Amino acid sequence: MAEPVNRTRKPKPELPRDLVSGARTDLGALPARVGALHAKILEAVATRDLEKLRIPVEWNEVPPIFERGTRKGPGFDPLDMLKTRSFDGKGREMLAILQAVMEAPYVSVKRGPFETYVWPSFAVTPPQNPDEKTRLHMLRCIRFADLGLRNAAGQPLIHNVRIGSDGTWHTFMPDV
Repeated sequence: MAEPVNRTRKPKPELPRDLVSGARTDLGALPARVGALHAKILEAVATRDLEKLRIPVEWNEVPPIFERGTRKGPGFDPLDMLKTRSFDGKGREMLAILQAVMEAPYVSVKRGPFETYVWPSFAVTPPQNPDEKTRLHMLRCIRFADLGLRNAAGQPLIHNVRIGSDGTWHTFMPDV
């Protein structure tokens, strides 16, 4: 006689929750490679020359993701994507947004053994009642074409940068 089959489902393991720090402005507290990349990005955007951003982009083995669903293949240039996404078609809007993002406070997000640094902090933990200065800074982190649009959580499409604790630049795009 066959053994009875146990058809009860095992409970799904609980996914680790993100541990998010408070907003920080102390760049000296960043891991050295994260701080170096942050400085290199700000140095590049200060020139207002999109081509200068190529240096921090190429520090990675794989280019950072600037848009969801992007196909990467022969001849792929991430800077061309920034030009395409920019209102002016030359990348200046995206450089201005990247500068606003990187000049804002940041948070660290821990998920299991991984830690990521995210600029601006308000992309992860939006303030309930932002003061005028914060509200204007938030607007500087949104593409002109995205004004009025919201993500799944009902928040504006604020661009953010995510850098791993090892200094790998993962993304520059809004969370949708």
